[in-house]
Amino acid sequence: MKTEKGLRTTKGSPVYPQVARVIEKLGKDVSLARRLRRIPAADFADQMGVSRATLHRLENGDPGISLNTLAMAMFALGRLDAVADLADPTKDDVGLMLTRQEAPRRVQRPRLSRKPLQPTSDAQEASEPEADANGFVGW
Repeated sequence: MKTEKGLRTTKGSPVYPQVARVIEKLGKDVSLARRLRRIPAADFADQMGVSRATLHRLENGDPGISLNTLAMAMFALGRLDAVADLADPTKDDVGLMLTRQEAPRRVQRPRLSRKPLQPTSDAQEASEPEADANGFVGW
């Protein structure tokens, strides 16, 4: 992780201080959950399908850890549902508020478009389709 003008970066992307704090807390929480379940780090890493070093990076809050690694850790802890609900629109208070603000105050019935009727000639309606040489009528 590099420092660029006071802002940490990882893999070329900036890591803002608030984001870094949240990722570090998440790593500590995963570590605590693993230890409370009395799962050795090596066994937990095997369950996740990662190396012990990658688990160590996750638990230390390295922002370069992939989302898949986090999801596998949560799966091994039996908490994958928490990851699935992170951006659930039904739990997004701001999104729901904006949706409510966009609702119209009044709803009107849709107007039927009245297209003028095309005048038809009586000659077209009265005439029968002509049959070809074999007696078939085409359309």
